[in-house]
Amino acid sequence: MPGGDFAWSRFETEIDEARARWKFLGEDQARRLVSAYGSNVKAILGDAKSRTDLGPAFGPELTAAEVRYLMQNEWARFPDDILWRRSKLGLTIPPADREALAAFMAAAAAELSCATR
Repeated sequence: MPGGDFAWSRFETEIDEARARWKFLGEDQARRLVSAYGSNVKAILGDAKSRTDLGPAFGPELTAAEVRYLMQNEWARFPDDILWRRSKLGLTIPPADREALAAFMAAAAAELSCATR
């Protein structure tokens, strides 16, 4: 699996390292990101110094940085691709945030298609 290039015995260490590098991550968020993306979490969070560096938030956990990563690397095209197929964040995201996510993804898709022309 992409990002799974470390031994399972290092899982907790990976979480600790993520929290040390991105000090704004809480325990639960770091655990979710490492569980979902493994070492690819670096591609999502990059050089972010604060949560605001990750762009708008959709619900309590999902950020624009993660959405962009999923669109560019995992072919997510619609909110359901992220909220239900790639994660189960659809269980907790408020309807207004779901609508904001849809608008963000539509704008990001337009940006991506312009960039590839």
